[in-house]
Amino acid sequence: MTWRRIAALVALLLSMPGGARAAGDPGDARPGLVDIGGGRSLFLDCQGDGAPTVFIIPGLGSYAEVWNYVVPADDPVRASPFDVIDRAQLVPSAAATQPTVARATTVCAYDRPGTRPDGADRSTTVPQPHTAQQDVDDIVALVAAAALPVPLVFVAHSYGGLVLDLLAREHPQLVAGLVFVDPTSEFLPGVGTPAQNAAFFADVRDRGPDGEGVLAEQSFAQVASAPPLPRVPVAVLSADRFPPPEQLTPDNYTQDQIRSANEMLAAALGTAAQVVPGSGHNVMLYQPAAVADAVLRVVDAVRAGG
Repeated sequence: MTWRRIAALVALLLSMPGGARAAGDPGDARPGLVDIGGGRSLFLDCQGDGAPTVFIIPGLGSYAEVWNYVVPADDPVRASPFDVIDRAQLVPSAAATQPTVARATTVCAYDRPGTRPDGADRSTTVPQPHTAQQDVDDIVALVAAAALPVPLVFVAHSYGGLVLDLLAREHPQLVAGLVFVDPTSEFLPGVGTPAQNAAFFADVRDRGPDGEGVLAEQSFAQVASAPPLPRVPVAVLSADRFPPPEQLTPDNYTQDQIRSANEMLAAALGTAAQVVPGSGHNVMLYQPAAVADAVLRVVDAVRAGG
């Protein structure tokens, strides 16, 4: 799917000189590797102060630094009716989602293995492809090792949404609130055709020798067999724009299918999905203020007692 190209582009842009830190980050940012045991470490970047702590789960092939970047207001891609993120000139910005949320509370983002392209702060590699359960186990270990105060408000994008769905079901004691940003909904295979599902499973599984790959069919099954979702403050955001027709095939999910699956997830959580105007799949890059607003609404609800 097109998401592979988006992840590759973001990884390329953020590995260029000067991309190690986002300009305008709060001065107390505390990025670094955290030992989670078993000879493994995961990169964690926490910014800001306050409670509850927000924890960001990036999308497939993406990583923490993306949440400090934006599509500039004057970038021509904003005038397109389609999601053409591959043409955007992403820039670091204090208006990005993570630094915006950091002005109100503590917000942490992490790198899964196989995401950050290079550098000393890469999370310890693991065999790929892997399952959502492995990612859930890593997050639980990371939260404990970093001594993050629980429960947390979790924010997840794309494939990170499937990880968060499973985490919330298995570890509700860790969850104060949930924000899903154009997620890979647990209901997606149910609205897809067999051909679409097979193509999606293959696409996210086979991502080259150095990329992050996911065993999606097994991961969806793990979510289906897990306990019910907790009832906590929640937001579900959907993208407004879709890739242009020339980038799609009959085996791609349609925008209507993806929105329908997001609406089903929102209903299961007791809310309604919100379409963010002027945003593509990477909503946090197109409309960081809208994502930050959704996060802070959930934070405020948690502070008010849920």
